[in-house]
Amino acid sequence: MANDTKNFKVSEFTCKCGCNQNKIDQRVIDMAQVIRDAMGVPVRINSGYRCEKHNAKVGGVKGSYHSQGLAADLSCSKGGKALYLAIQKLWNEGKLPELQWCKYYVKKNFCHIDCGKKRNNIFAVGD
Repeated sequence: MANDTKNFKVSEFTCKCGCNQNKIDQRVIDMAQVIRDAMGVPVRINSGYRCEKHNAKVGGVKGSYHSQGLAADLSCSKGGKALYLAIQKLWNEGKLPELQWCKYYVKKNFCHIDCGKKRNNIFAVGD
């Protein structure tokens, strides 16, 4: 079972469809806290855990890391690009050892983070 951190409640990672399911991995909450500490401003959890039904409704891939509790989409008042650059810096400094992938979604101005399987390119930018 996951625990709250200094700035995040586990409930912030609950599925947004109203089903009240939450199977978020503690590593995701901990990464969000490290990122929030570095940003110095509140970080919003746009999406954390997603039940399979909600994941399909929002266009997530079947078996996504969100539906496994291994991912979160984050945004903040400093913008997605600043968030993305901070995440890269933290990872390079060894402060996000559980991070396996980070994608900055330019048009929607948020970053996806996850602790799923290791990828060759840990950082990506897309629409």
